[in-house]
Amino acid sequence: MTEQQEQYAIEKATPREIALGSLRATSPTNIIQEATEIATPLAALIEERRLYSNISGKKYVRVEGWTTLGAMLGVSPREVETRRLEDGGYESTVELVRVNDGHVIGRGSALCGMDEKRWANRDEYARRSMAITRATSKAFRLSFSWIITLAGYEATP
Repeated sequence: MTEQQEQYAIEKATPREIALGSLRATSPTNIIQEATEIATPLAALIEERRLYSNISGKKYVRVEGWTTLGAMLGVSPREVETRRLEDGGYESTVELVRVNDGHVIGRGSALCGMDEKRWANRDEYARRSMAITRATSKAFRLSFSWIITLAGYEATP
């Protein structure tokens, strides 16, 4: 065996690890298996605790369900910025951080605007908080919607 062939054999034999939070896998098939092992108890918890909203007959996971998934994966949301808009609405950006090393693995932003009937007359702190909640859900959806769908729920928060 030539030196180049030996190097190729060693590289080929070394599995490449996929890491998303604490979810680690060495192949596409393996990552689906690992995610399914998370999705099954997650689905049971979301159902038992009703961490979803039923909209037009479909189940959409609320932020508490998304953050539970994050806790299972070793991923935590972190507010990056929340700013008040000129009209009194809020825009927020949230990052997803891998807890064991602080690496940012996702990000999302969202608004809570004054043009929304439900929020236009609410207290300012409530509009600000809703922008953060929506950004948190969006960050998790962008990174982990595929696990939520494995759990049997709609991906859009």
